[in-house]
Amino acid sequence: MKRIVFMLTNLLLAPLSVASVSSEAALRSEFLHAESQIGSLKYAQAQKLLKKFDGYVLQPYLEQKRLQHFLTADEQIADFLKRYQGTPMDWPLRKAWLYDLAKRQQSERYLANFKPTSDAALHCYALRFALAKKDAVPSQIWPEVATLWVSGKSQPKECDPLFSAWRSAGQQTPERVWQRLALTAEEGDTSLIPYLKKLLPTDQQYLADLYLKTRRSPASIAGSTFFPLKKLQERDIAAYGMKRLIWRDPDKALKVWQRFSNDPYFSSAQRLDVQRQFAIALASKGDTRAGEWFNDLPAELIDSALAHWQVSHALAELDWPKVQAIILRFPADLAKDNSWQYWLARAYEEQGNSESAQPVFQRLALQRHFYGFMAAARLGLPPSLAHSPVNVSEQELTDLKLHPAVQRAQEWLALGRLLEARREWNHLQDSSTEQQKLVSAKLAYQLQWYERAIFSLADVGYWDDIELRFPLAYQDEIAKSSARAEIDSGWAMAIARRESSFMADANSPVGARGLMQLMPATARQVAKKPIQLTQLYEPGINIDYGTDYLNYLMKRNDGNLLMATAAYNAGFSRVKQWVPRDFALPADVWIETIPYRETREYVKAVMAYYQIYNIRLNSPIDVFKPLTTMQIGVIVE
Repeated sequence: MKRIVFMLTNLLLAPLSVASVSSEAALRSEFLHAESQIGSLKYAQAQKLLKKFDGYVLQPYLEQKRLQHFLTADEQIADFLKRYQGTPMDWPLRKAWLYDLAKRQQSERYLANFKPTSDAALHCYALRFALAKKDAVPSQIWPEVATLWVSGKSQPKECDPLFSAWRSAGQQTPERVWQRLALTAEEGDTSLIPYLKKLLPTDQQYLADLYLKTRRSPASIAGSTFFPLKKLQERDIAAYGMKRLIWRDPDKALKVWQRFSNDPYFSSAQRLDVQRQFAIALASKGDTRAGEWFNDLPAELIDSALAHWQVSHALAELDWPKVQAIILRFPADLAKDNSWQYWLARAYEEQGNSESAQPVFQRLALQRHFYGFMAAARLGLPPSLAHSPVNVSEQELTDLKLHPAVQRAQEWLALGRLLEARREWNHLQDSSTEQQKLVSAKLAYQLQWYERAIFSLADVGYWDDIELRFPLAYQDEIAKSSARAEIDSGWAMAIARRESSFMADANSPVGARGLMQLMPATARQVAKKPIQLTQLYEPGINIDYGTDYLNYLMKRNDGNLLMATAAYNAGFSRVKQWVPRDFALPADVWIETIPYRETREYVKAVMAYYQIYNIRLNSPIDVFKPLTTMQIGVIVE
């Protein structure tokens, strides 16, 4: 093994200059070799290798990697971080260096190079060093320490000396312990609760036991002797328990509420908080009792979430006068939202008041979104794309191409290193003006880096360039796979656009992978054979499996587009639970009453994207026209 490494090292150190490389491919190959080896070279050898890549756009990454293996080279690291401050090369090196400086107790250099970070250990080191300075003013440092300590999760051991000094200074009060206990219960790190219990005064320690018991079993608050009602903090636990219990056992939660409804120590804020959660939970479960809880809430408490569930509850009952009355009571800023304008017009329409409904539908029909397309379909009008291309010049594009971050991003793209390329692009975005972000969106589109074009426009809030926001990415592959799977390619493209914005290497927190965000188990089910996870990052394979799965969902849902779309997001069995029994709901009402916000917004987005892609693909299919008469439900005779 030593001989192989020696031979490779000599190969890398052999005479080579960028100018003498026969091709870009050869240069990139040499770079990848250098990248894999530079960390194992001695300092002088590494320096010599670096010189071989002078002028190559990714040479700073080699320098960064070399410095990460020589963390005592303080002056060189400081100089590098000064030259590349804020770039993707900054933080990995800075973080490693700061930890090394802390280990070496280089406090002045540490504080001079520390940057605000979410890394609690580094933050604690900074505060420890600041506290140790001769001119330190502890009273100015303690508030920052308190913020670190009052956390719902355990903090790293590097913080222990800092917290000890803070505690010795009398800063750890019962109020702060209680605040941290409440956060811990909310965030679910129950292992902290026994520790926090010991920090409470003796006569309050039973409260920690109550919190832990309530966290594990919200129904325990229903016990007649659960709360001794000796401390005000018990009301916090009661409110916490009831807000959890209402989702699991509404009847029991409502019964427990009666015990506290007249408790004078149950604050107004606590009552409103519980009432709000009860109203939303009951409405999401289709419980008819939700209405009375909404009625008891003051108008000033209404926000977008509460507004949705209040309207959704009335829609589920097809109580159109109530829908109208609710929306007309909304604050002006909330009532003008497109969704509430649409439902106000629908309420007018259902009550025979077309004179009031028509102008609202007409205003919405000029806009490009789910409600605009629904309004246009109800009026029998063609959908409006409201397309307005970004206004950028060729000179702006030329100038941007010369930016070092763009050049590094393009080179990483050429190497197939998408993560590094995105980091460079995001760094560029962070330091750009709004106009520069529009230019970067256009450039990304020209590079066929469609995801960055989409995200760059979203970053600046420019929604009207349809070509950039809804590119015909992987058009041939999607068309071919859709035809084979006997589904419409516009629908498949809309799914891919919503799922990943055409990121071939997308990977969700729950494990969905690739363009169409397939779960490995789903892919195996569709493929009917074992598959390698890496295959799901290959666009062609991912699209094949994704379109096959869409075909499967269409068949399972009797050809219903809305239900198949919802099932792609939430699963077939869950969607079947949302289908009314013994009655039917209009399609738009059914969508609005989907209990899961993620799926509800997903269906709206996919339908809108499907309409847009059909227009871009010159398809004659009008996605929204059938929705105006579609009913969702099961009529059992």
